[in-house]
Amino acid sequence: MEICLENLSCILANGTPFHKKAIDRISINIPNGQFVAIMGPAGSGKTTLAQAIGGLIVPDSGDLRIGRYRINNKASRRHLWKMVGFLFQFPEHQVFEDTVFKHIAAGLNRSGMRPELMAERVQQAMEAAGLCYAKLKDRSPFQVSGGELRRVALAAILASEPSILILDEPTAGLDGCERDRILSFIKRIHEDKRITVLYITHRLEEALEYSDRILVLDHGKLFADFHPGEIRANWHRLEHIGFVKTPLLRYLDWLEKRFADSLPANIYKEDQLVSFIVSIIRGN
Repeated sequence: MEICLENLSCILANGTPFHKKAIDRISINIPNGQFVAIMGPAGSGKTTLAQAIGGLIVPDSGDLRIGRYRINNKASRRHLWKMVGFLFQFPEHQVFEDTVFKHIAAGLNRSGMRPELMAERVQQAMEAAGLCYAKLKDRSPFQVSGGELRRVALAAILASEPSILILDEPTAGLDGCERDRILSFIKRIHEDKRITVLYITHRLEEALEYSDRILVLDHGKLFADFHPGEIRANWHRLEHIGFVKTPLLRYLDWLEKRFADSLPANIYKEDQLVSFIVSIIRGN
């Protein structure tokens, strides 16, 4: 589903002495099936933007349309809630069921789905999130590892088969291996089902590795909008708002000094760099 924002503004705590314009006249268009990383300093408006797109808050001005539905319309929001999956930061804090199966099936149960179809849907969602159905379905969510619990929360979202998946720093607090595992599952789901993914993150290396597009917010405004391959061309702007280069980008800087005439400007992934180095070795 296409996401269109036109001059969107959101004010938090409106009408109080603590009001703040969290989103300030943002206009963007996100085509169906795109994987978008949303980045920016703390307080830049990333989560507020995601909540507005997910229909969790109503914008104060501007227009927000998802497919043929407009967020400002209450009836439209009810339709959208069935099509948008929102995974909050530390989603395990919202797990209350006593088994993994019951937690993942909770939303399906409320919709009146037949038990046999529900079991099939839960199994599919667990397998998509890299969880063993037979091993974990009857286990308490609090008897699995932190990474598995995060994937249980992801499976609960996937079970509803959303058209749009919004992820608010889903890898926060996890080790490197578990972060890569979860993001690999999310990327595979995105490619298999061609759903739109909005991924809030402060990890530049993850945005470069998995996204098709990077949106950068600063003080509620859209600061930058570019393809990951344009990261180096945009760097002089990004460093002014606190972005720090990844080890790969620092290494590319060193390579650029040595191979100034032959280093492609759009290298931004490790596999691309490996291919470049191999081509240099073979050329020699």
